[in-house]
Amino acid sequence: MRVAGSRVLVTGSGQGLGFAIASAFHNAGAKVVLTDVDTERVNQAIAKLTGTCGYVLDVTNVDNIVDVRARLHAEQGPIDILVNNAGVVFGGEFLTIPLAKHITTVNVNLSGLLAVTHVFLPDLLARPAAHLVNIASASAVIALPNAATYAATKWAVLGFTESLQEELRLLRQRHLRVTAICPSYITTGLFDGAKPVGFTRWLSPEEVACAVVRAVEQDREFVMLPRSLRLLYGIAAGWPRSWYKWVCRRLGVSRSMIDWRGHKQTE
Repeated sequence: MRVAGSRVLVTGSGQGLGFAIASAFHNAGAKVVLTDVDTERVNQAIAKLTGTCGYVLDVTNVDNIVDVRARLHAEQGPIDILVNNAGVVFGGEFLTIPLAKHITTVNVNLSGLLAVTHVFLPDLLARPAAHLVNIASASAVIALPNAATYAATKWAVLGFTESLQEELRLLRQRHLRVTAICPSYITTGLFDGAKPVGFTRWLSPEEVACAVVRAVEQDREFVMLPRSLRLLYGIAAGWPRSWYKWVCRRLGVSRSMIDWRGHKQTE
């Protein structure tokens, strides 16, 4: 898909990974629509990226999503690319995290993603070429103790993404491509205190953002970062599940979130 000239909406793009993704698309010549739940962050992001527009968007509020779509149509036009990035994480043992935070994680990471996709999907289907990108996580395929609900939402996001890919194929809607991005820990602050596992490393928001743009340009359906983790996942695909879990434990996955202290803001 041609990114230059396309209109791309990125949720949670007032800071962190979302802002990096918006910046990467902006640098590639796209017309960027910034959205975030925080008004000040939206305004600051617009000021940093000249020629962009922005809206306050709470992905957990369907009426707000519908209103933003209507305003966007009236003021700018329909989108060609949607990047579902908004997300939260609360680390800790399952019972030590208040239930309200588990519910918030599900509402933002999964229900919000489904709601935004449902509202904007007709616009994508109506375009001659379009792309939907869902930011999942490496925890979508690897168990992550001390972030069980976060991992559960990302497993669900990956399942939704791959199921929608197949559904669109059956409907012969191949002009709309769908991509799942599955990165490991990113230096946005959300995962401060966590430890990259085994032979992996911290990812910068900028390199993940560049991977998102490349995935759209190259019509890639699944992207896992870093490359070393992708290699492990590919090799382990044919192993018995118990062997894969044993390797993950040996690499430190099970203990990687024990010292988590990341901030509690959305991406």
